[in-house]
Amino acid sequence: MVSYVRPVTELIRARRSWRTYQASRPRPEDAEQIRSFIAGLGRPPFGSRVRIVLAELGHTVGDRVKGTYGVISGARSFLVGAMDQSESRPEDFGYLFESVILCATSLGYGTCWVGGTFDRSAFADAVGLAGRETVCAVSPVGVPAKARSTIDRLFAATAGSHTRKPFAELFFMDDFESPMNERSAGSHLAALEMVRLAPSSSNRQPWRVLVKDGAYHFYLRRTPLYSLLFPKVDLQRLDMGIAMFHLEQTLCEQGVQGSWRTAAPSGDVRAGAMEYVASFVP
Repeated sequence: MVSYVRPVTELIRARRSWRTYQASRPRPEDAEQIRSFIAGLGRPPFGSRVRIVLAELGHTVGDRVKGTYGVISGARSFLVGAMDQSESRPEDFGYLFESVILCATSLGYGTCWVGGTFDRSAFADAVGLAGRETVCAVSPVGVPAKARSTIDRLFAATAGSHTRKPFAELFFMDDFESPMNERSAGSHLAALEMVRLAPSSSNRQPWRVLVKDGAYHFYLRRTPLYSLLFPKVDLQRLDMGIAMFHLEQTLCEQGVQGSWRTAAPSGDVRAGAMEYVASFVP
């Protein structure tokens, strides 16, 4: 379980994607706290080796950060994460990187998951790529500007960042013919709502969760052809890791302990075109 100074549900609700920042860096004591948090990260669900650094970057054109195609402006510090995807599970990257994002949120800083619209080579030196590693995602860490840039507003509007799919479209009880709603979710409501609020690439929200036999079974519902747009990193599997972290952390704060397993539920669950990912078993 990760420890934050505020309840994780507060942090998840407070986090917003910011692309426009004041030209300043995090306070030294806060930067050290983030680095200490990274150093203390435990193993992710599937044991993949993920490396995350908080780097100070000085390469800007005006207030635009080089390597972000003009999407991020003003920021001087970035979280940069890498892993060897040929031998690892991208879900592990999403799981750990989101935990650090929420650490920055707890300290009052703005962040933004950037997985597709950036030049990976521009951030490679910051993390010191080794072997077959790839920079999977980056995030600015800084004080949000008082007003969003035009590009920032355009991205937020295009992705519909403030909207989420209905509860009943994402969560199911016993089989995929039985959708849940907020009233029928019972004790599962808080954890599943935190899954629903998780950030995702282009706000596609690819996770589907089947609650069966007391466990939470995660399935990936892919967006057709989406992987062709970003072939270097399976962004929708990263998204699954973010959702998995939200669920586990919320349950842990409620006193529910468990572990991640890769054992799909028995019987005909009518998963259709969805891919089974993992199960959290209390």
